Amino acid sequence: MKGWWKVNFDGASKANSVPSGAGVIVRDWKGEVLVLGAQKLEEDTNNLVEASATLLAIRMCKLLGLQKLHLEGDSLIIIQALMKEGIEAWHLQGWIYNIIEELNFFEDFQLIHVRCIGNVEAGILSKWALTFEAVGEFRMEDFQKVIFEDDMGSGN
Repeated sequence: MKGWWKVNFDGASKANSVPSGAGVIVRDWKGEVLVLGAQKLEEDTNNLVEASATLLAIRMCKLLGLQKLHLEGDSLIIIQALMKEGIEAWHLQGWIYNIIEELNFFEDFQLIHVRCIGNVEAGILSKWALTFEAVGEFRMEDFQKVIFEDDMGSGN
C-alpha cells in the first residue's frame, strides 16, 4: 500500500552458538529496495537471535524516519509473542517488551509471520553476517558461498 514500507528480517545461528547474524531488507510500497542491513550478533540461541534481528529491523526503520511498517519475519515464536504482547518463555520477555516499546514510535504497523521461503533475502543476509564481517568490501563469491552452503542452520 502506498505510504507503507515492507520490512523483512531474519536471524541465523550455527547450532545455537556465537556468533550469529541478522539480516534486514526495507522496501517501498512499489517493492523497490530502500536499504539492506546485516549485522553480526553475539546472541547464542535461535530465539534470541530472531528477537535481536527484529529489534535491528525496527531500529533501522526508526532511524530512516519511516512511519508505516509491514513487518515480516519467519520466527513464529517472536511474531506471536509480539502480537500477544507477552510470552511465557522468561528469557525472551525482556526482548519482547523492548521490541513493543520501540514499535510505539511508529504511526502504524503490521506484524506478519511468513515461511522461510518468503523471507529468503533476509535469511541470506543474516547468514552472510554470521559467516563474514558484514562491513567493508562486498565480494560476490562470499555471497554465493553463503547461499549454497548446506551446513548452515538458520535461526528459526
